[in-house]
Formats: sequence, structure tokens, C-alpha cells
Amino acid sequence: MEAFDEGAAFLVARLGPPRLGLVLGSGFSQLADVLLAGEPTAYGSIPGYPARCAQGHDGGVAAVDLGGALMWIFNGRLHSYEGLDALAAAHPIGLLAAAGAQNVVLTCAAGGLREDDRPGDFAIVTDHVNLLGDDPVRRLPPDRRNPGFLDLHRVYDLGLAAVWRDAARRSDLPLRAGILAALPGPCYETPAEVRMLRAIGADLASMSVVPEAILAHYFRMRVTAIACISNLGAGMGTSAGIAHGDVLDVVERAVRRSVPFFRDALTAMPL
Repeated sequence: MEAFDEGAAFLVARLGPPRLGLVLGSGFSQLADVLLAGEPTAYGSIPGYPARCAQGHDGGVAAVDLGGALMWIFNGRLHSYEGLDALAAAHPIGLLAAAGAQNVVLTCAAGGLREDDRPGDFAIVTDHVNLLGDDPVRRLPPDRRNPGFLDLHRVYDLGLAAVWRDAARRSDLPLRAGILAALPGPCYETPAEVRMLRAIGADLASMSVVPEAILAHYFRMRVTAIACISNLGAGMGTSAGIAHGDVLDVVERAVRRSVPFFRDALTAMPL
């Protein structure tokens, strides 16, 4: 917890205090440039920041002024498959909370688990299934947890979801709702695992988002999460093999053509 305070103080001194945070997942990094973010502060210079960053995750924090309120953009995220526990993987959320941010937007690439999913479409996460075998609250010292047992009835904020749905309508952009299953990676799911995920009610699969969403909810932040469907799950229809480079390419192209949607939704966020 002290690492959050120290790292947040370091970033506030450089960037100013945030009201909103944006975590960019695989393929989303161009949004930092589109939103005219300032010079990034490298993750490696932030006190206490875990020394990990996956391929396709650039690794820095920049600030954007949204009508007089600052948004911190984390360009690249942390994952459990990099050898991190769930609390370390959610480190950006701890920094945002310690710096006083009230809202957070999470983005990610995800496998689509519906037959009618199309690579490049977007979904708003309404709930999740945590199959990581870990969560960030478990990693907090038991005598310092408040609350000791966290209610996850409504992690993803309905009001923020409405902002993104309205922006999608204005942009004439399909935006379905989805329940996201978080798996530890780095292996993509097998066809049998995809069938299991669909049977238990998931319709998106990812290796991220859930630790960050849980920690943000623990810190009483409002959370919304946007997934870009990068591929269909293994064994679905004509689904071919999955390669990380292809995932990045699909998401990058989808984000590039949907820039007005993201700009509109982010500027409409309550600050």
C-alpha cells in the first residue's frame, strides 16, 4: 500500500492529480496519441512499479486535460502471466486511487464466444468470471482490508456504461454487452475450454481487466471496461489458429476506425 502512495505522489508531482484513469490494453496504445496525451513517464521511473510489460504494451503514464480535469493514461498494462500476483497486476489502479481518481476505464482485447461475434467489434463488460485463481484483495494484509469481504454484486458501473452506449449510438457503432472470463494465460484457450466458458455463461475471454476492476471497486472507484473482439474462441466455426500479432492487428485497426467513439465517450465521462 505504501508503494501506491509513493508512486502516486511521484506522478502527481509530474502530471497533476487525476480525476479519471484509462488503462490501454493490447492494440489500444494509439489512443494516447489521438487524445494528445503529454510526454509519458516511463513505468520504470515510477517508485514501486512492477518491472514487467508485455509485447504490445508500451509502458508509460501520460496525462490528458479533459475540460479542466486530468485523465491519466496507462499505455500498457500488467498481467498475471508475467509472473505477477493479482495485486501487482492491478498496480495502476492502486496509483489512481492513491492519487484521488474517481473513475477508471479499462480496455482489452478479448476472444469472442458468441457465434455472431465479428473480429473488430466492441463489447462493454457488464460482469465477469474470475478464473485466475487469485484476486487483489486476497493479497492485502488481512488486518488492513476495509471491507474485509468485498461485495462484487455490481463492479461495473451502470451509469458509466450508459455513457459509452450513448456514444456508440451517436457513432452508429455496434456495442454489445458481455460477461468476461479472465484466464491466467499466456496460452490461448483450447476448444474444450471455450465450450466450458460458454457453458458457464461467459461470452468474452481475456487475460486481464478483472484484477484491475476488483481493486478499483475495492477503492470505491466507478469502473467501466471496453473489450475489442480480436478473434473467435478456438473451435468456433471457421476459427483458425490464434497469433498475438494478429490480435494486435485486428484491435489496432478497429480502434483506428473508431476514434470518434472513444473521444466522444471519454469527454462525456462524469468528472
